[in-house]
Amino acid sequence: MILTITMNPSMDFAYFIDHFNVGKMNRFESPTKSVGGKGVNAGRTAAISGSKVLLTGFLGGDFGSLVNKYLLQENLFELDMLQAKGETRNAITIMHDNHTHTEIVESGPKISDDETSILMEKIMQKNKQKKINLVCISGSVNSDNPQLYLQMLNYIRENIDADIPVFMDVSGVQLTSLLKSENYKPNFIKPNVHELSEILDKKIETKEQARGELNHPYFAGIQYIMISCGSEGALCKVNNDFYDIEIPKIDITNTTGSGDASVGGFAHAIEQNFKLEDALKYSMACGMSNAQHGEVGVIDVNDVKKFIKMITVKKL
Repeated sequence: MILTITMNPSMDFAYFIDHFNVGKMNRFESPTKSVGGKGVNAGRTAAISGSKVLLTGFLGGDFGSLVNKYLLQENLFELDMLQAKGETRNAITIMHDNHTHTEIVESGPKISDDETSILMEKIMQKNKQKKINLVCISGSVNSDNPQLYLQMLNYIRENIDADIPVFMDVSGVQLTSLLKSENYKPNFIKPNVHELSEILDKKIETKEQARGELNHPYFAGIQYIMISCGSEGALCKVNNDFYDIEIPKIDITNTTGSGDASVGGFAHAIEQNFKLEDALKYSMACGMSNAQHGEVGVIDVNDVKKFIKMITVKKL
């Protein structure tokens, strides 16, 4: 079973328009509605792929109840969400002007250290009842504690399972705290090129530049590092080896959640013991399939199989 932790789920609304007029009235057709949050999206992809998935995290207020209702209707996962103080956020994506991607995202309810401790204790008990094979912690958290995700990783290692794979698709100060840790590191991270630039405080624009920077001490001890490069695919460092992944051009509907789908696909592949090259291809194919849907974290397994044949993985 894969456990995904989403500290800040959202109700996602995707709007599509040929041209977006800033400062003027814009009329849209009804949006595509779906439940988002990186952990939810990754879990959805893993579940559609065939993994058993447990979703946990926080929901609050009226929108939290709506999100829970939508998740139950999907009938893909086991749900064990905790109640948060405040209102679950909304996230609006507008696709316009030749696939320009504009997002309006609320901050969501603030999560305290005490609430996080309750969540982690609940996960520990859940693991005793039903073995968890992989943990995926994804997305933002509205917290005053810049080391909250590091503390969650420490808890997993010291109280739940020292060896369980922990995937962490996070960014900003939470990711920086993880990378600076001298004790525990996640098994997997997935910054994009721009996030890598922010982490190292230098301009990085190409796969070649990114490859040179992944020997930085920050990345020591991380088994899988996937640098997403948009339409150029990805660069992956697996232990001490580098892999260049190239993807074909495809028609795009909505790229929101494609990175999350790649994480969910990779989590599924690792849990199911795919060979490394097959796991990398499956991950990228899931991201590509998601980009062809209005909903987030949604894939078509038939399209995934088709895309896998079009993806190349080259060991550098």
